[in-house]
Amino acid sequence: MLKANYHTHTKRCGHAFGEDEEYVLEALGQGMVELGFSDHIMLPGFSQPSIRGEYSLWAQDYFKSINYLKEKYKDRMKIYLGYEAESFQLYFPYYRELLSTKTVDYLILGNHCRMNESKEIVEFFGKTSDKESMYKYRDLAISALKTGLFSYFAHPDYFMSSIEVVDKDVRQVCEQIIDACIENNVVLEINTAGIRNGLKKIGNTYRYIYPNDDFFEIAGKKGAKCIIGLDAHAPSQISNEEANIKAIRFAKKHGLNLVDTLKLD
Repeated sequence: MLKANYHTHTKRCGHAFGEDEEYVLEALGQGMVELGFSDHIMLPGFSQPSIRGEYSLWAQDYFKSINYLKEKYKDRMKIYLGYEAESFQLYFPYYRELLSTKTVDYLILGNHCRMNESKEIVEFFGKTSDKESMYKYRDLAISALKTGLFSYFAHPDYFMSSIEVVDKDVRQVCEQIIDACIENNVVLEINTAGIRNGLKKIGNTYRYIYPNDDFFEIAGKKGAKCIIGLDAHAPSQISNEEANIKAIRFAKKHGLNLVDTLKLD
């Protein structure tokens, strides 16, 4: 059904489960030809327990494990090593080093929160309800997209999770983010984690926290490249056929320009 998934976490982040190889076996069982691991990026000099693994404890273990699986399963599927990374501008040089040295194959952008100059998290975007926070999300996202460091944007509609009314200002921000993705050749993700979590009452309507219909209606009209990402935090989420089918139907409903795989080599 799905040829690939590039949004796969590991237990190192503190909120995922299962062994690395179990994700590979689950993907093989689904007939996938490519699997990308993109755990929450582990950052030197920064700790965020239960959200990302400690750099000093887990980074080398992560690299070693995924590279081992790459070799072990090279005749059966293509495995990639990556990270889901925030728009933390202080760490852009580190991201660039990871890619230039081929320590990782790719990065996906996950714009969950904002970091200040003292490396403190000062804002989370999952509960965005005011315009000021929405514009900060937009500005951080676009600054990251312009770096050329990211292959795709995970749950790009994350900032809409708590927004009750999609007015002209919200639509304008959607358009600006989508345009930035198109201009910088970054693929937009239809994230199935929100589908697996089911419909939520937000304001007076029941909907997914993401993917958001209003956001992807605009993406469809603009012809932006999109991909389905499983955001798997357990091996069984690779093979959740109900959620995966709903994601495909969502893409068809909005006439999305869907790609099956990323060009990472």
